[in-house]
Amino acid sequence: MKLAVLFPGQGSQKVGMGLDLYEKSQAVQDLFTQADKICKYNISEIILNGPQDELNKTKNTQIAIVTVSAAFTIIIRNELKNINISFMPIAAAGHSLGEFACLWFTGMLDIENLIKIVSIRANLMHNAPSGSMAAVINLDSNKIQNIINSNGLTEKVVIANYNSPNQIVIAGYKNELIKISELLKTEGAKTIILPVSGAFHSPLMEEASKSFSAELDKLQLSRTAALEVPIYQNIDGNYSTDSKTIIEKLKKQMTSPVLWTQTVKNLVNNGVDTVVEVGPGKVLTGLVKKINPDITCYNIYDLETLNQFVHIYEHELSTTKS
Repeated sequence: MKLAVLFPGQGSQKVGMGLDLYEKSQAVQDLFTQADKICKYNISEIILNGPQDELNKTKNTQIAIVTVSAAFTIIIRNELKNINISFMPIAAAGHSLGEFACLWFTGMLDIENLIKIVSIRANLMHNAPSGSMAAVINLDSNKIQNIINSNGLTEKVVIANYNSPNQIVIAGYKNELIKISELLKTEGAKTIILPVSGAFHSPLMEEASKSFSAELDKLQLSRTAALEVPIYQNIDGNYSTDSKTIIEKLKKQMTSPVLWTQTVKNLVNNGVDTVVEVGPGKVLTGLVKKINPDITCYNIYDLETLNQFVHIYEHELSTTKS
């Protein structure tokens, strides 16, 4: 098993995520309490009890997802430690927001600085100029770009996410996005306007990106030496173990497209044959299977799936050693 750990991004949230861990683990309760203190409001109440509309607000969603992803990771590590096993994937990657969980996972940030920087990011994106995003299904990126170009909308609508060969996300001004969506339907595509507050990963995020870049410069890193686990980043799909390089790429993330397809291809090219998505939902493993059906995928989104993975991981390691 050559394993990569994946952390989900915005869109995977649901009310009650992590509840079964919270009820059974003091470590998770302590983490949620810490998140409340750092955020200076009761984010744990929103995570556990909603309402969903409140959880879906970008300013809450991003903090909630990284907190829950961290909670699952803490328990995985503890459970494996109890049987004298270290959780050591050969790579880490996250979808947009999920990259920040990678910073914590690899030791670049402690949990306090993770929640602080994600809180800043979440609020900047929540308050960014209005825009929208739409998922485009069953139409390749070249055709989508040609339709954008031929209708003179290159400064109004851009491709924001290359999620898989048959799932692309576009972002831009709402009226133009609706217009393009209708044109894409005539080409056989299915389009879905996404419930987000802005045109993320587009030029509309420029001012927010500049402000966030300044905040990243202030970030206190727990680790500046070369990382043991490389982080694959969305901006180019490539990996790095150098903290300065990783931060510089993150500065460009808000306005750059998410190259998830290329990220997964690079993971495979560099030896990864198995991935585990740690956090709410199954979005990333679903995309991974569309990109490369041969990759073995696991999900950890509740206590049951966590326990199943611990058992599988222990078995795979024992088989490898024998």
